[in-house]
Amino acid sequence: MKEKHYAYKITHGTSGLNCPHSALEEDRMVDLLKEIENQHHDGLFWVFKQFGDQPQEALCLIDCTKKRIYFHYSGEVEDLHDAITHLTP
Repeated sequence: MKEKHYAYKITHGTSGLNCPHSALEEDRMVDLLKEIENQHHDGLFWVFKQFGDQPQEALCLIDCTKKRIYFHYSGEVEDLHDAITHLTP
């Protein structure tokens, strides 16, 4: 069973909070991180993971302004560029 990730971008606009989202397979996470590093300079991404039909679980928050990843369970903080380097073969 493959792990899926769901990324919700949270920004504040004139009409309130905007939360568009996308679903991606586990092996596409590095692509999302590269996109965030290069194209998203404001807002947050709240990333969830899901196995099969189980409920989604919070994985991390990504701060687009500071380019940092805040992991939910461990409490660790990682630089976005360092995470991309670790995940890239």
